[in-house]
Amino acid sequence: MKIKVLFVSMAIAVCAAADAATYSNVSVDVSNLPKERQFVRGVILSRVWARTPPSAGATLGVRFEMDAAIPGEKSVVAVTNGVATVKGGRFRSLVFGAGVLLRAIRYGETTFSLADGEYGFSPVNQYRIVYFARHFNNWYHRAGADEMVRYVEDLALWGMNGYLMQLDYPAVDMVWASEGDKAVFAAASVALSERVRSLDMDLITFGGDNCMPENMPPGIRATKDPKGSRGADEYNVCPEKPGALDCLMRFWREKMERQRHLSVSGLVYWPFDEGGCACEKCAPWGGNGYVRLIDRLRRMNEGICPGAQHIVSTWFFRDDDWKGFCNYLAKQDWINALVINDYGAKYLLKHPLPKDVPVITFPEISMWGRFPWGGTGANPLPARFERLYRQCQPVVNGFMLYSEGIYEDVNKIVVNGLYVSPKSAHDDMIREYARWELPGCDECDFVSLCTMLEEIYETKSSTGMKGRKRPRVSQHVKDAPPEELSRRERIAHEAAALADRIDGMILPRMRRCWRWRQLYLRAKIDEAVYSARDARTPAALTAYGELTNLYHAEKQVERLYDGTWRGYTCPPYADHE
Repeated sequence: MKIKVLFVSMAIAVCAAADAATYSNVSVDVSNLPKERQFVRGVILSRVWARTPPSAGATLGVRFEMDAAIPGEKSVVAVTNGVATVKGGRFRSLVFGAGVLLRAIRYGETTFSLADGEYGFSPVNQYRIVYFARHFNNWYHRAGADEMVRYVEDLALWGMNGYLMQLDYPAVDMVWASEGDKAVFAAASVALSERVRSLDMDLITFGGDNCMPENMPPGIRATKDPKGSRGADEYNVCPEKPGALDCLMRFWREKMERQRHLSVSGLVYWPFDEGGCACEKCAPWGGNGYVRLIDRLRRMNEGICPGAQHIVSTWFFRDDDWKGFCNYLAKQDWINALVINDYGAKYLLKHPLPKDVPVITFPEISMWGRFPWGGTGANPLPARFERLYRQCQPVVNGFMLYSEGIYEDVNKIVVNGLYVSPKSAHDDMIREYARWELPGCDECDFVSLCTMLEEIYETKSSTGMKGRKRPRVSQHVKDAPPEELSRRERIAHEAAALADRIDGMILPRMRRCWRWRQLYLRAKIDEAVYSARDARTPAALTAYGELTNLYHAEKQVERLYDGTWRGYTCPPYADHE
């Protein structure tokens, strides 16, 4: 028999036959699993049938087996004679293995194919967490519970093992919320938490910071940072002001009690954005006021969420924050992991921690470059996120990526893939994404499309603003140098033509999926905007309407027009200030 090696970017695949077998249907045997885990059958069937509808003919059998001899999160998938056996030492491993199996299949309009052989999943980094930022009327805030549950399942199939989210209504939106808003949010929290736990994944929420709703008593507000804001100051409390600490602790105790029934397995503590105080008693916040506050919050939370892991963020720390924090860390044993940003990685490469604590990066996959973020469609930035990963790779053991919505779905998969399999490159993940999410398209075409879209996704404005400084779309198409606009227009035309080609190749059943539509719309919007030098052409405005529906951004649009704007993913019907 002729043998070849199959390379799957986030899987180990060996000894696979050169000729794949063809199937018309799939059956799933979950009889070896506990009843509460048998829902995985529906997860598998729904994903296969969404791509290739069942018909008469050969059936691929899928069987799940627990095997205590397989360590950690590893899984092994053996395919032979029409049966795929997925094995792992715990249920989450079976889910990861199922994802590997699903992505190894090649889908067609009426049949699909799969080569016999052995496939596997063996992640290198321990923490693979996605943060669903459920606030400011974004997709996570306004999407239905069923949609979000399915998205949790999708990301679990790729290998993400932790889900951080607000489970109680976010403080930054509290004064705007109706009782109906709070009830819908709470119901979605229950559905999400139940699915995360049933997948055997980590359910994580926030354990505390110094943020409260903006209608807090004015006398307890924090002092602004004189070196520049590291958060929205209207939400921050100074714990040193009379009565402020009691007020803040009561706020967090009530919040934690309201979500006690959701049985979280991890708590995250946050210093800035939101957070921070620069008064004489609190500064430097990260190594002074912050550590005193989280120490109190931790002791309170241990009584409400016993056994939960404690993850402490060092986001936006400066050198003086780090020095005080490391002095605190050297004397503590309650911190299970630290979250760092890009600067934090640079600091730790020069200044090792005083004790061995796992370090997790915080990839900013949403709020980068062209503003409004996501407002013109998907923002694939694969080269950027591989570059950032390589810089911090020596000191990290995982990630906690920040997500404002679904428009950065490609970025999620690229980041996750690099941490699962560091020897892979971002193009490997993009090709795998195309095979799975956009079956039928040419993988190389899709890599080229993502490369083009990244190349013309502005990260610097004509006035020198970078990244999170909000370079607006309208500003770029009016103020950028003529030669640069001509270059972007040329690339945008090429990307739009390539998007049309890909659109004609994707299987009809998958052509209207939201993942492809937001990529396709991005290419078409760029073409329209750079051709007319206008962010609001008729073609662009039509595309914005579809994006608004995809993002459930209707409330953001309403707030944009009535002058109470609160959101970052609303299409640019008007300039966001």
